[in-house]
Formats: sequence, C-alpha cells, structure tokens
Amino acid sequence: MDNKYKGGEALNRIIDGHGEPINLKFSLLEDITDNFSDLRKIGHGGCGQVYKGIFANRFIAVKKLFNDRTWDDKMFNSEVKSLIKAKHPNIVNFFGYCCNTEEKFQQVGGVHIRAEIRERLLCFEFIPNGSLENYLTDELRGLEWCTRYQIIEGICSGLCHLHKDVGIIHMDLKPANILLDGHFPDLVPKITDFGLARLADVSKTTSQDRLLSLGYCAPEYEKSGHMSIKSDIYSLGVIILELMTGSKKTPSTINVRLLLPR
Repeated sequence: MDNKYKGGEALNRIIDGHGEPINLKFSLLEDITDNFSDLRKIGHGGCGQVYKGIFANRFIAVKKLFNDRTWDDKMFNSEVKSLIKAKHPNIVNFFGYCCNTEEKFQQVGGVHIRAEIRERLLCFEFIPNGSLENYLTDELRGLEWCTRYQIIEGICSGLCHLHKDVGIIHMDLKPANILLDGHFPDLVPKITDFGLARLADVSKTTSQDRLLSLGYCAPEYEKSGHMSIKSDIYSLGVIILELMTGSKKTPSTINVRLLLPR
C-alpha cells in the first residue's frame, strides 16, 4: 500500500466488511479527497459537505461537518454511536469517523492570533446512483411500479430497524437522504444522513436547534420542535405519496384511478 495511505489497512478491512468503524486519521481523509477539493464534492446539506474519497482504487463518501456549527464532543460521540449501531441492508454502511483538533496561527485584522481548528468527519460507503430525489418525476415518466414498490418496502424496512432495533429517530427523512444502490430495475434504497438523529430517549425532549426540510417535516416538529417516531412516519407518508404520484400534493380521485396499475 502507498505510503500516503499508511495506517489505512484497518479501513480496507472495514470496507470489506471485516471490521468495526474506527477513528480515522485526518491526514488520511485529506489525502483520499485531494485535500477536500471542490472537484470531489458530491453533495451538501445543513450539517456539512460530502466528498468522494478514492482509497486503494475504491470509492468512499466523506462527510465533513461545517466548522461554523457547534459540535461538542458529547453530541458528536452520540451521533457516531448511533451510526455504529445501525446495520441493515437498507441503511448506508458506516466506515469510520474523525475527530481532529489543531491549533494554528491566523491573521485577523492585521494581528496574528492562535486559533483552535476543530474538524469532525464521517465516512460511509459510496453509492454511485445518487439519491431518490434525482429519480422522482411525474406519473408519466417515473420509475416502474415494481421498482417503486421495492423502494417503498426497503425504506419501511430500514426505518423500522432504526426505530425498533436501534432506537434512533431520523428526523430528516426525505428523498435526498435516501440513496439508491444496485441496478435497474432492482434498486435498493439506503437511508443516510442522520444529521438530526438522536437516540430515542433523548428524542422525547423538545429540540430548540433544528434543521427543517419543508414539505417533509411533520407539523408538530416544525412548529414546536417536538420529536417522536410519528415525525418520521409523517415524512415517510410524504415520500410514498411522491413516489406514487410524482407530487407531494394530495391527488384528486380521478388522478389516482388513472395511476392505478391495470
């Protein structure tokens, strides 16, 4: 293995499914993303930006959390523990994380000051097909019915695993956070981006610092920040409606009859 990937043997084993997610070196993640080059950027959200990493001729997704948000160690560690516990065919595989803090001198207003640079990163399997958001369209051009059914069934199965087996409430379920693996027509949905996820016992409280995805967000969460499993079910219902009709709006009964398979 190339010297710049020194220490990456453990990551290789994890990608092959023979190890648990570990704390990865920041220098390794810099190398495989070409120093987080804009050319490697493949997505972004309210919590951070996602880059394509090339490691030993394989691809991985590296999510670099925004530095302008407050990621205390307790919050980040809770997120990592949630990701490690979530193992399911309809959940994106989690490979590792990085907690890196460095002190650097920076010039501010003509004066050099010592600043603490904190980096928090998460690594996942790379899904080349992109998200469900890229495939949603109107009822005349969308995915075949059997494929839509498979996607709905997979999302339900993955969400059930998060709720019942792991105790995680996603709180930001939407097409952009559902990646599609495999090949047509056998697409496998994989839920990702637990940026707002909390363990179930924490999620029973009210969130004051929340990121909203309008159109998919449950009304009680949007208005008061109240989080519960019901919030995810609301988002799931919107996604199912959009998969069936190509729109988040409630269809007329005439349109529903036209859409039903003959």
